[in-house]
Amino acid sequence: MSDPEQATVLEEHERDALPSWTTEQLRSRRAACEGHEAAVSYARRVLQGRLDIVRAELERRHEAGEGRAEELLASLPGLLAGDHVATDPARARVSSVTVPPAADELVARIDADLGETTLAGLAMRDEDELATLIATLERHEVELSTTRRSLFDSIDALRDELAARYKDGRANVADLLA
Repeated sequence: MSDPEQATVLEEHERDALPSWTTEQLRSRRAACEGHEAAVSYARRVLQGRLDIVRAELERRHEAGEGRAEELLASLPGLLAGDHVATDPARARVSSVTVPPAADELVARIDADLGETTLAGLAMRDEDELATLIATLERHEVELSTTRRSLFDSIDALRDELAARYKDGRANVADLLA
């Protein structure tokens, strides 16, 4: 886990000390955790999209033999949409297109292993290179998922402490409006 992510995830001794934190410290740390979680989630979606593209190229080769890159490019919209395409327009969801500020560093790490130029040249790579790219991206995905889970746990602990304070009167919801 990198230093910026580590700074937001609660360590065990911090979890134990939450009752002694001020309400403002809890809110501030929760906001930091939520910001980093948004960045990690964004980077994870970018990574998963790229992983899907590399896997599709490998699958295309196995199913149809060596083909043209145009076929892969033509299939990208459906590939990236995955199973999340709404069939009923009334049930469609708007996705956030805002890139969280901390996501740049995380996406840069992904790009170091698989940037846009690598994606453009997939057809020129052999299957061993594609398998290596997939393994590298899968390792990144596990790291991001682990970080994301730790951030969720931290957010939950902070929210639980805040909720307990609102419930017993140690914190006042009206303070949020001030």
